[in-house]
Amino acid sequence: MITTLSLPMPGPLKHINSYVIRDGDDTLLIDTGLPIEDDAVVLKEFIEKSGYPDYVLITHYHPDHIGQARLFKKSRILLNQEELQFITDVIEGVHEREMKDYLLRNGFPENFLQRIFSQRAFFKELLADIEFEGVKDGDKIVIGGNEAEVIWTPGHTVGHSCVKYGENLFCGDHILPNVTPNVSLHAPYDDPLGRYLDSLDKIEKLEINTIYPAHGEPFTNVKERIEEIKQHHFHRLQEIIDILKKKGRASAFEIAMNISWYRKWDELSNFDKQLAMGETMAHIKYLLYRDKIKEINEGTSITYTL
Repeated sequence: MITTLSLPMPGPLKHINSYVIRDGDDTLLIDTGLPIEDDAVVLKEFIEKSGYPDYVLITHYHPDHIGQARLFKKSRILLNQEELQFITDVIEGVHEREMKDYLLRNGFPENFLQRIFSQRAFFKELLADIEFEGVKDGDKIVIGGNEAEVIWTPGHTVGHSCVKYGENLFCGDHILPNVTPNVSLHAPYDDPLGRYLDSLDKIEKLEINTIYPAHGEPFTNVKERIEEIKQHHFHRLQEIIDILKKKGRASAFEIAMNISWYRKWDELSNFDKQLAMGETMAHIKYLLYRDKIKEINEGTSITYTL
């Protein structure tokens, strides 16, 4: 039996879906919402009524998915081993200086970057004393007489994972029905968009009837939605090429300011600018690694050209 817990979330998405899979005496909970009281109330009511689930799987480390994990210390809390290493690195500040320097050289203002690199203390407090079990692609979780399979789908984050249960896919933020998941650069030499597109191909090959997303309603037009998301990214890649054709040479920040976001750059919130910056870098890296554009590294500054 599949049950949805609708957890309140500020902003346009309004809710995150936490899913409960119950088979016989076994229960798996997928994602835990934000670290806010409204979400804690819903989850505590669930625990009082149904008891602690045997397993809690966190699809990825973002606060709206991992935020209430501490409520489930009596359960086995599962997180992809790549994601577990990544969040450990974030808390310990690994790559922080390198990544900040890289973004500065790409033209992004220093005062803007301060907001990005303020996560260490937040996650250190949020995840203190929580014991995670690392899982990997293909691992099975036995629920009743059936198996739920962990599917590693990197892209939105380095260790994002979905859960396949029969012909149902609980996909976190990997495939959403109404918006395209953010794909951002997390390390200077990564290729998150390449990974994400590969992960879409991976899901497309599976026998999936219904997708249960973290945001929005379940849907069945799986292949159609995957194609729509791919086309969105291909359009964005072409847009960057067109910007460079027009400008001849530009920094990543200049490219970001000229991309056609859902609002003009100056009208975006600081948070949305942060997401846009990460998306821009992910698309630039994709083009670089496939020799579609060139990087001009002058030490203190990095620009791009065709």
